[in-house]
Amino acid sequence: QERLCPNKLKQQLSFVHAELGAMVAVVAEDASAETAFESFPSKLWRLETTGANQALDERGIWVADASVDGATAAALREEILSLHETGLLKQSGNVLAVRLPDGRRGGKALHKHHVFEADVIADGVLERHDVLRCCPTLAALLAEEGALREILNAAKPSLGLCRLDQAKVQVNSGCGGAFPFHFDVPSARDSRRHLTAILYLNPAWMPGDGGEIEALPFPFPDASVSPLNARLVVFSALGIMHRVRPFTGSSHGSRVCINLWFDGNADAPFPQTLPAELDGCSDGRLAKIVSVLRRRPAELRVFCKMWYCNAIAESFRETFEPSADLEAAMSLHEEEASEVESRIAPQTMAVLKAALPLDADKQAPEAKEEKADEGLTDLFEFD
Repeated sequence: QERLCPNKLKQQLSFVHAELGAMVAVVAEDASAETAFESFPSKLWRLETTGANQALDERGIWVADASVDGATAAALREEILSLHETGLLKQSGNVLAVRLPDGRRGGKALHKHHVFEADVIADGVLERHDVLRCCPTLAALLAEEGALREILNAAKPSLGLCRLDQAKVQVNSGCGGAFPFHFDVPSARDSRRHLTAILYLNPAWMPGDGGEIEALPFPFPDASVSPLNARLVVFSALGIMHRVRPFTGSSHGSRVCINLWFDGNADAPFPQTLPAELDGCSDGRLAKIVSVLRRRPAELRVFCKMWYCNAIAESFRETFEPSADLEAAMSLHEEEASEVESRIAPQTMAVLKAALPLDADKQAPEAKEEKADEGLTDLFEFD
């Protein structure tokens, strides 16, 4: 589908909501009395947003439990598993960057084993009518995406969420199904994607099953979030690197989730507030580096490729089976990470390695007798 121009955004939103509403009406009419749409609450999202603004400002990630009620969560899970059983989900995959024989950068497609999904909405357009015909609860939930946006915008007005860009349902059947570290960067250059929200539907999940989402909220330590039932995890699409740890599945069934990506005020990236640990920091250099990276997501993503180089490589090896294409991708990754590091002054790297990740027990190093932007000008374009 052609990406929408801003002046067509409102019209397209109304069109998508109308389609979803019509789909809800159809499936409700066709469903039995036990599964009719009218048996579910009219407002499915139930979020307590106290602390959301602060969490998103400081860490870029926020977690809300019991975001839908138990009956809704159970119905959503049953519907999505039914999609998988009837073959309506396809195997997930990624295109990995590799160095082509002529020296140019290219891509190789690799499958993620044991992970299956369907893009129900893509670029604001309802793509999978067949999915929603089978899933009345899912249709109702997506029809109320505007209510979710209103809740999140009220909690953090600067988000300016204006459109559901993409909605995906996903089943991870276990046996190590995983996702590598990545940012939720869309392919279109003019995208306004701003926020990711993931609803987990796993009532039997237990510690040791795996499948946690692991986030790297620079400059803090990594954060692991369990995929508990009815838990909604919200984070910066362009500012938080994350992955899904290998999921074993075992006897507890598949890992099920709904992924939502929203367009919004992409000119106001978050997190942006300097961490409290840097308040009064004696090293202005450290504070400036962190501040610049958090204001400029593109520079942050370049930096993270280098800073988390080994963790990224390990996550790819845990996600994909060994192959020549995977090795080519890892070779390019290491090449590009080394190139980024070569552009950062050794003194700067020493400051960062001594101070990060930030935590309450680690003190920032004393300031050095040097300019705050030395060694980083060409990489981060300090003002």
